[in-house]
This record gives sequence, C-alpha cells and structure tokens, in this order.
Amino acid sequence: MTEIKANIEILKQAQELDWTVYHSGQRLIEIPQERDRLKQTLESEKSHLKQLQDHLTTLQLKQKEKELELGEKEAHIKKLDGQLAQVKTNKEYSAMQQEVASLKADNSVLEEEIIRIMDEVEAAQEEVKKESDRLKEREKHYQSQEVELASKEKKLNEEIENLLKGREEILQRVDPEIRGKYEIVVKKKEGVALAKVLNETCSACQMRLRPQLLNEIILAADLVACENCYRFLYIDK
Repeated sequence: MTEIKANIEILKQAQELDWTVYHSGQRLIEIPQERDRLKQTLESEKSHLKQLQDHLTTLQLKQKEKELELGEKEAHIKKLDGQLAQVKTNKEYSAMQQEVASLKADNSVLEEEIIRIMDEVEAAQEEVKKESDRLKEREKHYQSQEVELASKEKKLNEEIENLLKGREEILQRVDPEIRGKYEIVVKKKEGVALAKVLNETCSACQMRLRPQLLNEIILAADLVACENCYRFLYIDK
C-alpha cells in the first residue's frame, strides 16, 4: 500500500468523526433558533393577552362613564321633581315636565347601553380568564422545552468535544502536509473531504471523471481532487 493510500485509510476514519461533528454542530446551531422561536411564540401570546386585558379595561371604563352619566341625569330628574311643586305657572310646569320626560327617555337609552356594555364586559372577562389560563400552560410548556433544550445543548457539546479528541488522535497519524490539505477541504465541504469513486464518477457530486484523473487516483502518487467539488477521491479495491 502506497503512503497516499495509507493516509487516505486513516483520513476515512477521521471523516466519519468529522461528518458527525458537522451534523452535531448543525443541531447545536438550531438550538438557539428553536429557543428564540419558543420565546417569540410565548411573547406573542403574552401580547395577545395584554390586548384582551386592555380591551376589558376600556369596556369597564366606558361602563363607569355611562353609569356616572346616568347617575347625574337621575340626580337632575330628582332635583326637577322637587322643583315642580314650587312652579307658579302652567307654562313653567309643562316645560319642566317635558324636560323630565326627555331626561327619563335619555336614561332609558343609557340603561340599555349600560346593559349591553355589561354583557360585553362579562364576555371580555371570560376571554381574559381563558387566555390567562392558556398562557399559564404555555409558560409551563416553555419552561419544560427550555430545560429540554439546555440538556440537549449540553449533550451535543460533550459529544462534539469527545469526537474532536478522537479525530485529533487519528489525524496525528497522518502526514502533516496531507492533513493540512484535508483540514481545508473538510471545513468547506460540511465534514466530507473524501469521496469514493463509483462507476467512474465522484460519489459526492456525481461528476464523471476523466480517464487521466482515474489513472492518477489508481496510481495514488498524490492526493487527487474532484475537478467539480474538490473533494479528495479514492478507489476501494
């Protein structure tokens, strides 16, 4: 076995670890993204609850304003009723009675409006309670997911650390110059720097290889890279 072939055999062992390191690293990258997504979802639900609470507050204030207006009109009616006995002319008496009748009509409308608003307040209170209970459950779920993500993150970091130690031990057996070339390609090619030749094509990118390139791979006098994906090629025999 030539020196190049011997080095490639060692690199194939390293590549198995590098492939796992890369994909574990990708899963590690996804964890903060998942954490942000969960947080955004929770914040969106908190915002929705706040909108419902604000709507409820607006309705309650509106109800109080209408009740205050009704109270003022009723007090005015009571005052007018007390003044009726003191009126000296029929014209004044009739005018005051009309004013009282008008105020009572207004109050009737106000009472209906207050009843309608009270119904809206009750419905809004139920919606706020329902959403508040739902948010509590979502917060529990969020905390549970956060713990799960933290555990997953820790395990992946430990896994990657162990894999990197293993690859370092393997790569120490590789010629330094060949290792340097391998390191450059493996970083660029998502943990896969080697590609097997199958049916005269690169198994990584499916590029058909020139006969001269195939001969160079067979001779194994030096590392031979695919002219398309630049991974180092080898043939199993």
